[in-house]
Amino acid sequence: DNITYWKTEVDRQLQKTDQEIANLMSSKKQLEQAHVATQLPHEVATTCLKHREGRLSIDLVHDDVEVQLLKEVEMIENIQALLQQRISESDRQLSELRHCKNNLEADLKDKCTSYGLDSRCAGLHNGSLGMSMHNNSVKIDPKSATPVAYEAFSHDNITNAEKQRVSSCRQRELNEHTMHQTSNDLHKQAETVNESFRIRTQEMIVAKTNLEENLNQTILEIGSMNENIAALKEAIRLKDSPMRVAHMRLNTRSYRPNIELVRDPVQYGLVEEVAQITDSIEALMAKLNESEAKLRNLESNKKALEEDIAVKTNSLNID
Repeated sequence: DNITYWKTEVDRQLQKTDQEIANLMSSKKQLEQAHVATQLPHEVATTCLKHREGRLSIDLVHDDVEVQLLKEVEMIENIQALLQQRISESDRQLSELRHCKNNLEADLKDKCTSYGLDSRCAGLHNGSLGMSMHNNSVKIDPKSATPVAYEAFSHDNITNAEKQRVSSCRQRELNEHTMHQTSNDLHKQAETVNESFRIRTQEMIVAKTNLEENLNQTILEIGSMNENIAALKEAIRLKDSPMRVAHMRLNTRSYRPNIELVRDPVQYGLVEEVAQITDSIEALMAKLNESEAKLRNLESNKKALEEDIAVKTNSLNID
């Protein structure tokens, strides 16, 4: 009966230990899968950071998107280290469980052998065949265990197995908590990164739209300025004929003979006309120079706006 009790108890503990090993192995596999699952978001975040190095000029800024991406990379790497730590802890706990399992299996094997031998002995009687004398066996082996030591041996194996199963259960709970918490942290940070991208993209769309509106306005002003310059040049050109006429008249009248070369009102009028035309041409030339300077400024602004729009378009495409 004593052997039967301990054999049954050891077998029950062995089955529980086998089940706990299976449970912890399943938990460890989930950890490994979670660890593998972090590789893709880590690659995505680092790729985003690398692509964003392609931003140009003023847009190559350490903005909130970059801050959140760097935070995400650091978080993933910390999570990977933590998951790897839990995997190592699970491996150590599995080793302890397997050690307990080996002890229980050895104990159960010995008890099954002993149970078989005692069952055989219990079946022997005076009429049994093959009975013989074994004088060397009629003694108490000093190396044999006492009943107390016998029970203590199995009790210790069972106690150690129970202790390791409790530790294993705690390890599984810790593994589950770690996976749940890290998954939540990753999803929360991913949402933060996406929100930063959304805000940054919206800011760039607004900035790009304003630049495009300014560019369109500048193009209109350039067109208007070109028309104004063309009108001024035409006005200056139209002054040429009256000037030639006035000069020709003055030159022709300079050939008047003797007393006829008089400073009459006509002469004064022609000289005044030349002066007025000259003043008019000079005024028109001043306006032309001013307009051409404004045109150059507008062209310069147009180029700067186009470059800024190209920078914003590049950044927008990247983000």
